[in-house]
Amino acid sequence: MNRIKTVLTGLLVVMSASTVRAQTIYICKGQTFHAYPVNTIESITFDKDGRTDSMWVATGGDVHAFAKTSIDSITLNRPAIEAGKKATNKLYANESFSTDFGEFTCETVKGLPWIIDFKTAKGTGYVNSSVTTSESYLVSPAYDLSTAAKATLSFKYILRYVRTGAVNRVLITSDYTGDPSTTQWTDITGTLVEGSDWYAFSEYSKQIPSRFIGESHVVVALYFACQGNSATWEVKNLQLTLDAAAEGQQGGGGTVIEDKDNKNRNDVSSSVNKEVWRLEFPHVKGDDDNLVITHSTDDYGITYSLEWDCTKKSQRWTCYEFHDGLPDNDVGRCGSWGDDPDIPYAYRTHTEQFSGTSFSRGHMCMSNDRQSSAEQNKQTFFISNAHPQYQNHNEGLWLTLENKVNGWGNDDSFRDTLYVVKAGTIDNADQILQYTSTGLLVPKYFYMAVLCVKNGQYKAVGFWTEHTNTSITKANPRDYAISIDALEELTGIDFFCNLPDEIEEEVEQSYKDKDWGF
Repeated sequence: MNRIKTVLTGLLVVMSASTVRAQTIYICKGQTFHAYPVNTIESITFDKDGRTDSMWVATGGDVHAFAKTSIDSITLNRPAIEAGKKATNKLYANESFSTDFGEFTCETVKGLPWIIDFKTAKGTGYVNSSVTTSESYLVSPAYDLSTAAKATLSFKYILRYVRTGAVNRVLITSDYTGDPSTTQWTDITGTLVEGSDWYAFSEYSKQIPSRFIGESHVVVALYFACQGNSATWEVKNLQLTLDAAAEGQQGGGGTVIEDKDNKNRNDVSSSVNKEVWRLEFPHVKGDDDNLVITHSTDDYGITYSLEWDCTKKSQRWTCYEFHDGLPDNDVGRCGSWGDDPDIPYAYRTHTEQFSGTSFSRGHMCMSNDRQSSAEQNKQTFFISNAHPQYQNHNEGLWLTLENKVNGWGNDDSFRDTLYVVKAGTIDNADQILQYTSTGLLVPKYFYMAVLCVKNGQYKAVGFWTEHTNTSITKANPRDYAISIDALEELTGIDFFCNLPDEIEEEVEQSYKDKDWGF
């Protein structure tokens, strides 16, 4: 269903500063505005390489894509609808929490809410000498960062009696649903230090990730949870400070903000696919020969994403997540193999190319990993989500590893979110087994990269297998496990590049058998 309310006709619209001066085009998606000064726009087109499902805005050599189904309005005059609090001052938010929550609101899922106590905002499971299993959010108003160059969130805190099941997180989103438990948050907590008394406050300071700079509806939240214990988190003097963008710049117009905490992240501003900021994404090539494609459903969001090599007509990787918002509803296998409609026809592979070969169609995001709905499951049967595999490998060793990852992904006691990358090797000639007579590239090796976050703690592991026609039905996953650093050496791919550098470096160096049940 096309939700565009303001229609721009024609396949190509050229904007000129001489005809419309000092104007800005606003593209509204939900509560988020993307602003482009007219004098920076080179072209707007609705037909790019045979694709008509999106609108492309070219600015300063960058191309920004908007799926037509997500655009609510396009206007030269910014509508006054629920825009966030405008970013104009150096000190943007300033909440002492000494007497009340100020502009923040408390949203409690269960148990005890945040309270004001000892001139702080306090999340705790301990009141009146008893403990209560609790889960509660302290949620900010919407902030408009469309004119910000950078922003920093800071506060003072005391953290005490951290026990098993206690969770303390700092979260951010530009797509707040109104219900924090259904919102897809980005975790920017980093490391919180447990104190030893109730007097010495620690300092928290974190630069807002660059993907939120330029957005007009940014919400932050403090999340506290405990499992029937006396875990306590006191917070005071919360501030959001910012530097405004230079005159003439607007958020969303392609400006890249330096993020000193993450130097190898994907550049959202220059990528046609705006989901590349997500933690499951490896570093994308970002050139004309490679497409980054995301498949999703209205009910359950992103199904999976992939990078497609248009020259080799093969995928470099598939990536996706497991979390509580993607329930296992056991819908079964709902699809049959077919073309990926998001790949231009000239660059696709087709299911009939497997006929007459000795290879099966091997899922990367497997059918059993996407059981929330029939629509979601059907998307796993796009042929772009498959590599040619010997059936002995596909139903043997590979299936053993897939089932291990699926078990982790569907165990909410093991993970809050599990991030997965799967693929066969296609980049290097010595890692390609062969090309079939029908034109299919057959990888010589297959791999998985897995990142898990639970209670704010990260761990990662990789798997590496040689693609042979040998049946291995009783494989021990431990025998194929390697560190992410080792996997990156083998593949040349930078996995989990959107993690802050200090976390990425730590979790990718090695893995511990006991962390993964090996």
